[in-house]
Amino acid sequence: MSFSQILENRISTCGNPICMGMDPVLDLMPVKGTPEEKIRRFYLDILEECVRRDVKPAVVKPNSAYYECVSIAAMQTLADLIFAYKSEGIPVILDAKRGDIGKSSDAYANAAFDIYDADAVTVSPWMGSDSVGPFLKHPSQKGVYALLRTSNKGAMDFQDLPIRDGDTAFYSVAKKLLEWDNGNLGAVVGATHPEELEKISAFFVSKGHEIPFLIPGVSIPGVPGGQGGDAVTVLKAISNGGGKRKFHVLNSSSGLNFAWQAQGKPNAYATACVDALERLADSLR
Repeated sequence: MSFSQILENRISTCGNPICMGMDPVLDLMPVKGTPEEKIRRFYLDILEECVRRDVKPAVVKPNSAYYECVSIAAMQTLADLIFAYKSEGIPVILDAKRGDIGKSSDAYANAAFDIYDADAVTVSPWMGSDSVGPFLKHPSQKGVYALLRTSNKGAMDFQDLPIRDGDTAFYSVAKKLLEWDNGNLGAVVGATHPEELEKISAFFVSKGHEIPFLIPGVSIPGVPGGQGGDAVTVLKAISNGGGKRKFHVLNSSSGLNFAWQAQGKPNAYATACVDALERLADSLR
């Protein structure tokens, strides 16, 4: 079964397309212990609450940088959390944004899929096919999300550059993704410009080849965090572009992780997170 099919099945089963980012910020984690203990307890408590209430995200997405910058031991914590969430049937996207060539990409793919046992990984496609290929050709046949259209301020430096056929550079990347896709390739597309998201969706539909989007920047009303992307508007934009397949996931990280800030109840961080997850899921039904 391809990663695209796995996503469709998972979203249908859990009833929502939400991706919960897992980006630890120690100062916002009201848990005692060493940094590694705080991270582990925080996310295991959230997982326990998800299971208790049967309110789970479609997928989770830990950003490896947030663990790597803490300690070597925190990288083991990351692996432990991936195992715990996968054990509850929740697929894991490792947000690592890898990109290199040949044996180096092979090594990165092995790390993501064999060592961490992630179900998918984010990659940068800007070094071309020999950079992305090793991830797609890995024997595990897991998911690969290529950066396509990001919403950060500096995105315009390269992604908006005009190229010889009259398109902007990121559409050139989109065309390559169509060539490379083996059923396991997706694209990272930001949530903050729905009119552009609609055009990108329409581009893939016009080619008769939809691929799954990982859409960061989704905000939750009344909760600090996120980049201002409205989840309902995002899904409507994809639909307006002709998108039919329900395999796109909408990511919220701080808006879910630290939802307790809106209530001012740090000891109820797990409950606040799952409350916010449930509200977001309900808004999309």
